[in-house]
Amino acid sequence: MSRTPRPSPGRVRLRHVLPALAALVGALLVAPAPALAANAEPALVPSPRSWTGGTGSTVLTTASRIVVDPASSGLVTTGADSELLVERTVAQVAARLGAEITEVTGLALPVVTSATAAAGDVRLALAADAGLGTEGYTLDADGTVTITAPTSTGVYYGGVSLLQMLRLDPAHAAVPNGEIRDVPALAYRAEHFDVSRRYMSVADLQDEIRRMAWHKLNVLQLMFNQANAFRLYSPAYAGLAPTDPGQRYGQADIAAIEAVAAEYHVTVVPEIQNPTKAQPIAVFNGVDRSLSAECGDASTLDFTDPAVGTWFNGLVGTFLPWFSGPYVHLGNDEVPAALATCDYLEAQYTTATPTIADLQEVWIEDLRQTVEAAGKRAMIWTLNTAIRPDTDVLIMNFGATSASAGMRALGYDVIDTAYKTGAYDRFYISPGDYEGKAVPRGDIYAWTPVTDVRNRGQVLAAWGDDLFFSETGYYLDLFDGRRSELAERTWNPDPATATFAQFTAAVTALGTAPGAAARNRPAPTTDAEPVHTYSFETPYVPTTATHFPGGWNLSLADGTGTLHGNGWLYRPVHPAAGYLGNGLGFTAGTTQTLNLGGRSVQAPWTVSAWIRRTADSTNTVLLRDLDYGIKIEEYGSDHKVGLTKYGTGNYPFDYTVPLNTWTHLTLVGTTSGTTLYANGTEVDSLPEVIHLPLGGIGGKRPFSGSVDELAVYRQALTPAQVAALYTGASGGPDLALNRPVTVSSTYRVGVEPGKAVDGDPATRWSSDRTDPQWITVDLGSSRTVSRVRLNWEAAYGKAYEIQVSDDNATWTTLYGTTTGDGAVDDLTGLSGSGRYVRVFGTQRGTVYGYSLWEVNVYGP
Repeated sequence: MSRTPRPSPGRVRLRHVLPALAALVGALLVAPAPALAANAEPALVPSPRSWTGGTGSTVLTTASRIVVDPASSGLVTTGADSELLVERTVAQVAARLGAEITEVTGLALPVVTSATAAAGDVRLALAADAGLGTEGYTLDADGTVTITAPTSTGVYYGGVSLLQMLRLDPAHAAVPNGEIRDVPALAYRAEHFDVSRRYMSVADLQDEIRRMAWHKLNVLQLMFNQANAFRLYSPAYAGLAPTDPGQRYGQADIAAIEAVAAEYHVTVVPEIQNPTKAQPIAVFNGVDRSLSAECGDASTLDFTDPAVGTWFNGLVGTFLPWFSGPYVHLGNDEVPAALATCDYLEAQYTTATPTIADLQEVWIEDLRQTVEAAGKRAMIWTLNTAIRPDTDVLIMNFGATSASAGMRALGYDVIDTAYKTGAYDRFYISPGDYEGKAVPRGDIYAWTPVTDVRNRGQVLAAWGDDLFFSETGYYLDLFDGRRSELAERTWNPDPATATFAQFTAAVTALGTAPGAAARNRPAPTTDAEPVHTYSFETPYVPTTATHFPGGWNLSLADGTGTLHGNGWLYRPVHPAAGYLGNGLGFTAGTTQTLNLGGRSVQAPWTVSAWIRRTADSTNTVLLRDLDYGIKIEEYGSDHKVGLTKYGTGNYPFDYTVPLNTWTHLTLVGTTSGTTLYANGTEVDSLPEVIHLPLGGIGGKRPFSGSVDELAVYRQALTPAQVAALYTGASGGPDLALNRPVTVSSTYRVGVEPGKAVDGDPATRWSSDRTDPQWITVDLGSSRTVSRVRLNWEAAYGKAYEIQVSDDNATWTTLYGTTTGDGAVDDLTGLSGSGRYVRVFGTQRGTVYGYSLWEVNVYGP
């Protein structure tokens, strides 16, 4: 019987699969492909006003070019114009963009002029667009990157957005396809630096311009003078500026700053402060132009004297041509209110000028005409609406938000520092006042600018009050972050979709501005030597090399570095009795502060000081800045030493500085924690890691007591080094402490002999006012003597000897001098022994007797 063969199993499967596969292929050919998700908006800062996401990305390669539209290459604008428009051609913008693309990506893109762009190219062109003003742009990425704008400034900002997108790409080569349409809300987006009280180098200013431009800020305002210096140097006014060329700005320096500013589309605005805070100007060349004789005010120019006005207009006119920008700021802040009742000024009140504000307006008008004759627009500070110059004057408000609203209502264009209604709710960074005048991080990001045609912009202003010798890095650390907040909200005030933490992360991801030097902190040391020391002995008086020499209040020297301290604003007690000679005294509940303005030291670090606490308080400071604090009495603790991370937490050690006793504190910070030592011995440690703050001593929250011999190290000292530091600082045990004393005489009750050895630097022994005189200390047994320290009161010994004896009768001289000058005589390297040590004075240094706060005796 025959049958048809059965198909193999494999063939059966194929027979059934092929028709199904054919059906599937057909369906795929007919059905649309699933849509790819649109690209998310890139996290730029400032964030763009409008983003339409495409799909995929445009990648720059070694074949990519920067293609400049031939019709745009030599142009600045299509016709759009503004006071702040920087005169740079599109070709110049292309050259700058090319250099920065190379820095960000490593790719060297040639700049060509062509009407045609290929895949992977970056095309730049001008295109009229009324909706983009003079700084707006569009950026379209879809195989090529096309940036168009009505002006070269807009093209430049489109380039910044491109650079930020490239920075965010892990390979720094691709940008997400999509379209940005972007335009700033405010025209004047500014940083202000006080370069009068403290000088800022040309290179530092050039780098700050690069950082500003990285986030599309466009104005750098520089205040060149205050009471402590006038920093513009012209041979015509040679004695006005500091004598050190590295502490002033000549015309070539300004040209160098402006050259970089132009490349980055930043306008430099000079500020010449007047009529007050003008001491260097007021007495230039020995001529008194102030109101000193008339009103007792040496800091304010006589703004009613026509001769002074003519002379000052000439000075301003000398410097106007140095600056290419449209604005000149003429100061006008904080004219003392008391001048309004000065008889000399009251005698000049008339029907036309019935108040001091009216007299100021006359002065301002004269200057305005000088400025406008030079083709520029005058600016002034105002606190309220009392001073009303010509409405051509651009107002910069440092009063409350109500003051800026009032000036806008009067027809003035206004640039603001205020953002809330409080007395100092300003976009200020005045670190000498700590949190009192420093806008908190996050506040700018949470702010929305006023919508008003006369609201021209906002400024973040740094002030150098009490920080005449501070480090530039201290200020720039405070600008970091806040700079980006200002850029974000002045460019794009739309409701924020990112949290402040997300915004901060975006700023960090974008990194540093191309071309700006890294601001690295100094490397740790290894020599166990301090980098800053403060003995608080002698006031520091600046010379004409760095500052105007007149009128200095309290400045104290850094004995090792140049971070000198200032106690102008909130003067501490000086001189106060110190562990060695003079110390620095404080009272809790006051604002007493010695400001330093040093950049914080990242771990590893060490700080040591002698501390004498005289009363209990709470939340008191040894050292602090705006981010970190070292507390003598930590907040919320039982007077314990502690660490603070402001805005984060307070961390007490299990140790309290005893009252009325000098204690040597040392704190050592590492990357794993912080250790506290008292008198050379470890007492506690914490896992918290902080930067060592060097903003100031006392920090407006001082403890009651005194500090002396403060030293800062840029390394973590070992326990053995800390012990040696204490031994060296203290001399080891004081053999004379509370030992019996005999003297030749005692001047009066209250200055008895025992007070020279009681360990209290606020008590003393004083002798009669004759020569010779002596004081003898009984050590109890024969001891080797290698060091004697004498802490003299103002009545000191000019000629004296240090003697030792075993029987209090026969004396051996270990040291003698005839040229003593008081203060502290720390006599080391002595060699001798005896039970008795005598200070034998043969010639007084004053008409008074011999007076000693302390006599200390040490062995080897």
